[in-house]
Amino acid sequence: MCTSCGACAGVCIGRAIEMHLDQCGTYLPRIESSICVECGLCVKVCPGHQFDVVYYSQKIHDGLPQDAALGAHLDRWLGYTTDAEILRLSQSGGFVSTLLIYCLEKRLIDGAVVTRWRSGVPFRAETYVARNRQEVLAAVGSKYNPVPAAQSLRTLLELPGRFAFVGTSCQIQGMRKAEDALPKLADKIALYVGLHCLGVFTYHFHEQILHKIGVDRAKVRTFRHRDKTWRGWPCDMRLTDVHGNVYDVDADNSRLLPRTWFTNWRCLLCFDKANEFSDVSCGDCRIRSEHDRLARDEGYDKRRGLSEIVVRTDRARRIVDAMAREGRFRLYPVSADAVAASIGVAGKKLGLNTFSRVARLFHVGVPDYRVRYRLPGSSNLRYRRLRELWAVVASAHYYVVFVLSRYRVFRWILKRIPHRLLGFVSRKREKYVDWARFASAARLEMMCDCDAHRLGGTP
Repeated sequence: MCTSCGACAGVCIGRAIEMHLDQCGTYLPRIESSICVECGLCVKVCPGHQFDVVYYSQKIHDGLPQDAALGAHLDRWLGYTTDAEILRLSQSGGFVSTLLIYCLEKRLIDGAVVTRWRSGVPFRAETYVARNRQEVLAAVGSKYNPVPAAQSLRTLLELPGRFAFVGTSCQIQGMRKAEDALPKLADKIALYVGLHCLGVFTYHFHEQILHKIGVDRAKVRTFRHRDKTWRGWPCDMRLTDVHGNVYDVDADNSRLLPRTWFTNWRCLLCFDKANEFSDVSCGDCRIRSEHDRLARDEGYDKRRGLSEIVVRTDRARRIVDAMAREGRFRLYPVSADAVAASIGVAGKKLGLNTFSRVARLFHVGVPDYRVRYRLPGSSNLRYRRLRELWAVVASAHYYVVFVLSRYRVFRWILKRIPHRLLGFVSRKREKYVDWARFASAARLEMMCDCDAHRLGGTP
């Protein structure tokens, strides 16, 4: 159930834990037993096997969220940066880069933990502390692969000053748990910036793409999962080689069609697509009507993209409001239902119910969140047992494919299957999966473990 967040490696007193890539293309902790002191900190901070949603909702947000779909929040916005360079380089509206640069310039933080592709190794991500504009911009764009970013907490504890941390849901959950184990860490983090995250690809995905476009890995010079240069937002993949040749891969072939064949299994057991335990979370705005409205009323070029922002704490609200007042970022209010539908949180949360059954089918672990989610009144829906069985059988594909991905022969076969055929199989398989029907639903109910008996089982 490892999320590849790296929190265990960050808190290890004897530095006995090192994150390494395993055969399935994800990061796992490797423990050097000879120097392990068995302090138990690694288990305490691990968000993979357990994350108490009730406890951390009360600690961070003073209670359970009123909005079960979007999570606890104060404001909802969409918008774009007024910095032309950031808008050009970013994959949507440029919110994260603008926010970090603003905080650095105003001395609200001394640095920001961000992730970039390693120099000379374009398919391996690394986390570092950015301290100026150039270093922030070097990390522009999402890295859709496992990254043990939370191991940077060891560095933060050693450095003077206060920092922002940019991460996915599991990374921030690991950091929040680490704050309980190491209270001084809370004094080091000035702002948690959360990324809306559906899940990540395993690192085997790069082999697939390189084979499809016919490029040798050793000759790749730069790589971006999403880039605006070719056709603008919602972006396509872009690679360049050592000879200066540019390779653009359309969105279907670069992430949409092959997604279900390269998804990290543990990502499917996560409910938190909207990054509810950050101070402010953000992602691509996919509300078509808002794109059309800004294009019509203000002449905004839709190919530049928009960011959707969910402000969750007071300290984030003060910074975002000040940034907007100074004209650094254009903000427009938007409804909670629209943002929840744009992010697609309902499909992620309802899917957890199905994937938990799959995990039990294969006798593998299920994380303990102390909550589960359902549609209002769904207990009265007349689901047939056959339909529920089909949902589990169809979704079992994800686990089977993830396990088989450790074998080279299986990856060799996948490389030679057209992406459109892979996508066709995925669509047919998921057509009748119950949770997929409600992927765009905005309203959900949160069920805590104290009343889970109403649903006939534990969370």
